[in-house]
Amino acid sequence: MYTIFRNLSVNALTAPADIDRRIGAVAAKTAGLPPDAFRSWRILAKSVDSRRGAPQLVYTLLVEVEKTSSAARKLEPVPPEMLAQFEAPRLELPETTLLHPLVVGTGPAGIFAALALAMAGTRPIVLDRGPEVEPRFAAVQHFLETRELEESANLLIGEGGAGTFSDGKLYTGTRDGNSGFILNAFAEAGAPAEIRYLKRPHIGSDRLRLVAAGLRKRILNLGGEFRFGVEVTDLLLRDGRCRGVVTASGETIEAPLTLIAAGLGGRELSRRLRERGAACEFKSFQIGCRIEHPQELVDRRQYRLTGSRPEALGAAEYHMVSHPQRAPGVSTFCMCPGGEILNATAWRGRSVTNGMSDYARAGEFANSCLIVTFPPEKFTGPDAAYARLEALEKAVFEQGGSDYTLPAQDAAAFLRRRNGLSSRRTSCRCGIVPGRIDRLLPEELGAGIAAALTHFDRLMPGFIRHGRLIGTETCVSSPLRFLRDPATLESSLAGLYLGGEGAGCAGGIMSAAADGLRLALAMLRRG
Repeated sequence: MYTIFRNLSVNALTAPADIDRRIGAVAAKTAGLPPDAFRSWRILAKSVDSRRGAPQLVYTLLVEVEKTSSAARKLEPVPPEMLAQFEAPRLELPETTLLHPLVVGTGPAGIFAALALAMAGTRPIVLDRGPEVEPRFAAVQHFLETRELEESANLLIGEGGAGTFSDGKLYTGTRDGNSGFILNAFAEAGAPAEIRYLKRPHIGSDRLRLVAAGLRKRILNLGGEFRFGVEVTDLLLRDGRCRGVVTASGETIEAPLTLIAAGLGGRELSRRLRERGAACEFKSFQIGCRIEHPQELVDRRQYRLTGSRPEALGAAEYHMVSHPQRAPGVSTFCMCPGGEILNATAWRGRSVTNGMSDYARAGEFANSCLIVTFPPEKFTGPDAAYARLEALEKAVFEQGGSDYTLPAQDAAAFLRRRNGLSSRRTSCRCGIVPGRIDRLLPEELGAGIAAALTHFDRLMPGFIRHGRLIGTETCVSSPLRFLRDPATLESSLAGLYLGGEGAGCAGGIMSAAADGLRLALAMLRRG
């Protein structure tokens, strides 16, 4: 028989580093049973609660015991009809006659669309302007060491999309019925098994590279085809319908249905799609600025520690929101515990910050992005918004010395609107130099961050004193959203499906992957 242990709490300060492997014995002891009372057990959920006193690890377990054992008499059984909810999640695929649909982009939206299409037997063709993840990683390392940027292989462009070089966060405010399938697919492709049960799971950039390759191999085994180094520059339109794409080399690739998920680095392709008649709406979007702190500060404040962080606890993270009366609201975004700040540009002569963490989150510094939302009425349209972003990227590049070094300013100096960078010690491998972030930021963002710093310092004392602002982040979200038919999810151009972050239809790895699955299922139903 099976039973569930809920809210099983363990003191993180005294727990062993491998507590997850021992938690079954802890549950047995809590129930007054011998350590070997359970035939098997599985973690369903795990979170950290540090709101009161010592931080606690809080578990939910599914436990199996012998039905005739003395332990079974002490425990409440799970009804057999409820056990199905704990089985490996599956993706329900409609029957289809579709063959060789085209998927452009290998970020989360594109790759999960391709996976679903491959599972349905359609043998999809997947294109990406960048290289496979292995040579892409080599190109990124070359850029970090030499400052020589390859515009088709960088921290934004290439297999896996921008998320490959991130913290790999897998939590989202969007509820989707296929979230379990997505997490399971990541785990089967090489992500840590714990992503299936952690409240705030992450993969880490070092493992995301393996996961991207693992998903590609699965699609290949299912009959899919990948073509890297193929840049799509136009649509193949006939009789008012999308019949495929045109590449930078002039090649035409025909397909019965086409899905494009170009990501936030695909600005030129998005512009071309609008020119070709894909209807869109101008929407609010975010611009941000990275802030960096010692990870030790975050650990102490979030976990209420007086000493060093115990092994059973990972690096602490935070999420804070500021809603001042006389300035724009600011929230922290893409917080990277124990991570590093990157110059994640895809364009020569422009600088764009982002954050990344490896799985261990063992770095000296923590960073996050402080973001402000810009309403559409601030601009005349998406072209004006993109022009503002590009101008800001060029200004950051120039203030950093025009070699991809990033300008930085102490948070305290930013508030005083003065020069000031107390130390150049940083996680950023491109380096930092003294800069005037207060002069770089748009007025709304600067005013919002000034108010937020004061508020966040009250929530986390030391946030101002130990913080420094680095560069600006302009690839947070898209200023436009391509419109889709509510029933078929097609764009305004028949035969064309547009999705993911670049299309303004997602924000983050999980929501982008879910959007790709929705589009793939719609394509399968369309046939």
